[in-house]
Amino acid sequence: MKYLLKYSAALLLLALLVSGCREEPNYPDEPAITFDRVDQYTYTKNRITFDSLVVVVDFTDGDGNLGLRRTPTGNSDPDFQPPFDQSSPYFNNFFANLQIKRGSIYVPYPFPVASLNLNGRFPRLSNDDQDETLEGEIRYTLTNFSNDIFDPRDTVRFEIYIYDRALNKSNVVYSDDVVLFQGE
Repeated sequence: MKYLLKYSAALLLLALLVSGCREEPNYPDEPAITFDRVDQYTYTKNRITFDSLVVVVDFTDGDGNLGLRRTPTGNSDPDFQPPFDQSSPYFNNFFANLQIKRGSIYVPYPFPVASLNLNGRFPRLSNDDQDETLEGEIRYTLTNFSNDIFDPRDTVRFEIYIYDRALNKSNVVYSDDVVLFQGE
């Protein structure tokens, strides 16, 4: 009986140690995203109704090089040097193309100004430049929706993708339908 208790405790301790060791996930270096949700907040100001939409995507990245600083830390900040300078297509790292539902199909929203877009930057997700596996969620807020531009009850969705600092493009995902001006 004495040996049974002794070995049982050792086996229990060994089982706890083995179950406590979690192997680091192995993701590819290219970012991968999945659509999670769109949080919608509708409010009225000066008789104009606005929608603030928060697009949430989950991500994984094998080398952890996601994100760009939103403001430069100095004249030689690498997040504002080519290929991330303002004239570059890689200045932004979060891309949200608005599509509007017409009948049963989605078409790109015809923005009145070609340079108007919903793209932007999300901040660096790691404080250093060492390779590390990252996973989590990105919450991206869009506030350009008002009933003086969009019709109430317009149904929209977003085509979404991201880039990492090595210029690897993620997969493309689509949001669920959002009926404008129907939020909380």
